[in-house]
Amino acid sequence: MAVKKILYLGRYPSAARYLMAEGVTNLPRQHSRTFQKYTGIDIVYTLHGLTPVNFERYADSLLLLAYQEATRYKDTKWKFAGFDVRLGRLKKGKDLPETNTFQCAMATDPDTMVYGPGYEVPQRHFLYHKVEDILDIVNRYPTKVSKQKPYRVMRLFISIREDIR
Repeated sequence: MAVKKILYLGRYPSAARYLMAEGVTNLPRQHSRTFQKYTGIDIVYTLHGLTPVNFERYADSLLLLAYQEATRYKDTKWKFAGFDVRLGRLKKGKDLPETNTFQCAMATDPDTMVYGPGYEVPQRHFLYHKVEDILDIVNRYPTKVSKQKPYRVMRLFISIREDIR
């Protein structure tokens, strides 16, 4: 059974409206996707000017946006989200990929997908962990990324999936 797009009809989530007003993102794009076992929708927000300082400033709003978008598809079984990040590599960092994807694990509940189950778990599968990982890029690769422009967050994607059966 295919997942039907839920149209915005001019009503965007509050976090999206805030981020659009701040100039962080444009209108979202929704793409239908079909795989061997799954069908679904990808919601893509292209992000502008999200250097480390701005990403840290807007991180909570981006997490809220992912939660609000996943909540729109609450009747769909699987949800996951992530960020695409372009690294500011130095010569020593040429072994790093130019663009990295920080993606959380699939979850059935938007709240769990973004914020975790509400108690500590040893795994770092949730979207808020991925935000922490992005903010920690400079410490993780101190000699491989530029200190002035270590990375830029390029897009946020929220993926909604349903079994084809």
